[in-house]
Amino acid sequence: MMRVGIVGTKFGESRCRMLADVPEAKLVAVCGRDPDRTLALAGRFGCDAVLDYRQLLERADIDVIGVYTSTDMHGEIAAAAAAAGKHVIVSKPTAVSVDEGEAMLAAARAAGVRLVVEFDTRYMAAPYRIYKAIAEGRLGKLIQGDYVNKCHRGQAYYDEGNRWRAIAELGGGCLLNQGVHAIDHLLWYQGAVEGVYALTGVFAHDIPAEDAASAVVRFCNGSLATMTVTTTYRSGLPDGRYGGGTLKRAQVHGTLGSATTEGDAVVNWIVPEDAVAAPIPERPPLNVFQDLALSLADPARRSHTLVVDDLALETVYVTAALRRSAASGRFVAIEEVVGKHVAA
Repeated sequence: MMRVGIVGTKFGESRCRMLADVPEAKLVAVCGRDPDRTLALAGRFGCDAVLDYRQLLERADIDVIGVYTSTDMHGEIAAAAAAAGKHVIVSKPTAVSVDEGEAMLAAARAAGVRLVVEFDTRYMAAPYRIYKAIAEGRLGKLIQGDYVNKCHRGQAYYDEGNRWRAIAELGGGCLLNQGVHAIDHLLWYQGAVEGVYALTGVFAHDIPAEDAASAVVRFCNGSLATMTVTTTYRSGLPDGRYGGGTLKRAQVHGTLGSATTEGDAVVNWIVPEDAVAAPIPERPPLNVFQDLALSLADPARRSHTLVVDDLALETVYVTAALRRSAASGRFVAIEEVVGKHVAA
């Protein structure tokens, strides 16, 4: 049984509900800064409540710390949790910078624990169906992909709290906050990125970070992709927690087939039925908590969905390369942004 402590009671509340569905895991405690909210949440889920995350790290009955705070707090909490011998799950994005992300991974490596970043798209049926087809070789050699994450956010969204969503150095901007979903999606489908060329701008908000970005991506396997991300697009979809509904689309094709997903629906499927490579599981785990629990119970297990250890930094590197490209007006290779903490 994987025993979990959750830090963050706003976004973290939904993760408490997710944990309730996982038979291999148990919610032990929640941590928040608002005493009333934290106690109420603990009461609903039958767990302990604390007001300082360090209290979770001292407990022998907690194996994993789930960090569901603003991104600018990820580095401090993750490094402390790792030093205390706890595995770490952070919400996307992993970190606000390459240096911070690499320091988090170095702390996890030094302590012999796992660093995981959660991307919920990987546990949705439709995106996983396409990933399974790619992994089994049914699309053939990949040629191109197209990835979209477009929504509308008002100025109030960026002005809330310390305005971290408006400031790139605190984890804000549409590339790191919304676009990281599309970045992870393209990495999941098409593999490691060689380099990028990007254009960004601020079009509809009073913020220093970007609210729209377009990019061309070249992968190490030779395939190509385009990516479009913005918080200026009125999709007409039902509103979400933070504003207008998000249009999420991923389209990929190879020499043998093509497929497209929008949200959790496959809207195009021209894919041969016969697998070329070894078949993989029909369905993904329920969520990141079940995924990690299964991997901790069986270290030899290969997960097709868990973004763990070195993989947890891939989106950080791609985001950094995209921003460097937009600032410099040139193609930026991923190797240019890899920093000083990466040695195994």
